[in-house]
Amino acid sequence: MKLDYSDIHFQNNGKLKLLIIVGTRPEIIRLAAVINKCREYFDCILAHTGQNYDYNLNGVFFKDLKLADPEVCMDAVGDDLGATIGNIINSSYKLMSQIKPDALLILGDTNSC
Repeated sequence: MKLDYSDIHFQNNGKLKLLIIVGTRPEIIRLAAVINKCREYFDCILAHTGQNYDYNLNGVFFKDLKLADPEVCMDAVGDDLGATIGNIINSSYKLMSQIKPDALLILGDTNSC
């Protein structure tokens, strides 16, 4: 699980700093158009919790949906559901504390939220 995000930075281009967190393939599919549009108007960082992360699965979705690879991969998957949710909360908190986004976008219907 990644907890040091000191290498992650917004572009600081004067636009609203938006953190987008995804974790599952259905989220990626449903949010693809929104993510691409947000990248046009906001200073975005896309974070992936690491759920279902396998390049052969998610990487294909990113490529097919014309999405850039996530800037952050939290690698938050634990031994069970409780550990995974705890890791997602911990990693998300550490990331937000370090990069200080103006806004957060999550879909809200999976463990990622």
